[in-house]
Amino acid sequence: MNRVNHGKESLPEKVYHHLLQQILNGAIKAGEKIIEEDVARDLGTSRAPVREALYLLKVDGIAERIPRIGTIVKHFSDKEIIEYNDAVIGLLQSAIDQSQPKWNDTNRHRLQSFGDETDEACRQEDVQLYQSKVEQLITHVFTVSDNKALMRFYKEANHILMVFAQVKWTGETMKNFNRELKVFTSSLLQGNFEEAKHAVKVTLDQGVI
Repeated sequence: MNRVNHGKESLPEKVYHHLLQQILNGAIKAGEKIIEEDVARDLGTSRAPVREALYLLKVDGIAERIPRIGTIVKHFSDKEIIEYNDAVIGLLQSAIDQSQPKWNDTNRHRLQSFGDETDEACRQEDVQLYQSKVEQLITHVFTVSDNKALMRFYKEANHILMVFAQVKWTGETMKNFNRELKVFTSSLLQGNFEEAKHAVKVTLDQGVI
């Protein structure tokens, strides 16, 4: 379930996005308990919207409720991560197909700019910054495809992969990923869409091996 319309968010959705951001940036780690009263105190709200936000995290597969312990950020098995990764690969390949006639000069320029930003983050050896720049680049491909359903499904699956990456990625993972990402970006810029679709799998597989 994708919750991206921040302009019309309810209070539980605002708490949800606050918690999700903390999970993605590493402030709350996989396996860590999310304590309702602490979140409510930090955000200056009651526990009711926090409880609803935790429910939304569970629906999205980000957190799970453990009896006699509480709600924790979910650990994911290798099998689950591979399945989510394969789903994102398929979605992105579909987005490439649908984006083919829409790569005008403006869209290519933006892709090049996003690619330059990922390169710079990689050079800085800032894994969290790099991950955010990669998401920006990939989201641009879905935006160009102009398919809202693909974008929605991508964001759902990518939440899981971002939690995994936040825990597992190293500087070496980032460098290997970026090497393949540059092939993907270059293929799109040159209009080599079949090569780009192949590069998608090679690139994203680097993030989970």
